[in-house]
Amino acid sequence: MRLFVESQIRIKASSQRILAAFTDIEDLEKWWGVYKAFVQKKDGGLYTLTWLRTIEGIKFISTGRIRFFDRRSHLHLEDVLYINYDKPILGPFTITYDIEEHSHYSILKVKQGGFEKGPDHEWYYKAVTEGWPEALVMLKTYLENL
Repeated sequence: MRLFVESQIRIKASSQRILAAFTDIEDLEKWWGVYKAFVQKKDGGLYTLTWLRTIEGIKFISTGRIRFFDRRSHLHLEDVLYINYDKPILGPFTITYDIEEHSHYSILKVKQGGFEKGPDHEWYYKAVTEGWPEALVMLKTYLENL
């Protein structure tokens, strides 16, 4: 059984600005606390984010490939792996960011899929279920206070 997590939020920002927050390294550092990133903004490009660098190394890595990129409204990732030094490597996942732009705001919809059965996937599913809404509020706060 493959589970998925969906979350959405209304943000007073253009769809292009919202997508830039997921692809521009400076933005990713400021709103999401990303330590380092490598993003090739094109179909087939690589998408890698790292968090929490310590003396022991980087604690979290999310890496995958961009299946579809339209800087106006869509960023779809595939073959996403989640690497946490305390857990086995999990994946592959898909993550889609789809944005509907309206006159004074945009609706961002995020969907992450590919969760399998088993204790590690169940742990990560719970973390993502709680984490996406929190991350989207952080993004909203960042973009609406620029």
